[in-house]
Amino acid sequence: MKSKTFSKLGPQEQRDLIAGRVEATVSNFLYYDRKDDEELGTDDLEEAIHEGVLTVEDIVEFFKAELEHNLS
Repeated sequence: MKSKTFSKLGPQEQRDLIAGRVEATVSNFLYYDRKDDEELGTDDLEEAIHEGVLTVEDIVEFFKAELEHNLS
C-alpha cells in the first residue's frame, strides 16, 4: 500500500520519516509492548543484554532478518 504523500517528499524527508518510525518501533519494542507482557518485561530485555544472554547487535540482526524476509 502506498501513501498519498510519501512520494511527494524529498529523499532526506523520506529518510527522516522512516527513521522516526524506526524510533517509534524501538520505543514500542523496549517499553510499551513490554508493559503488559507476562513473558518479557521491560527490565528483562535490558538484564539479558547486561548478563550477556544476547547483544544489541543480536537484536539488530533479528530486526534486519525480519525486514529482509518481509521486503523480499
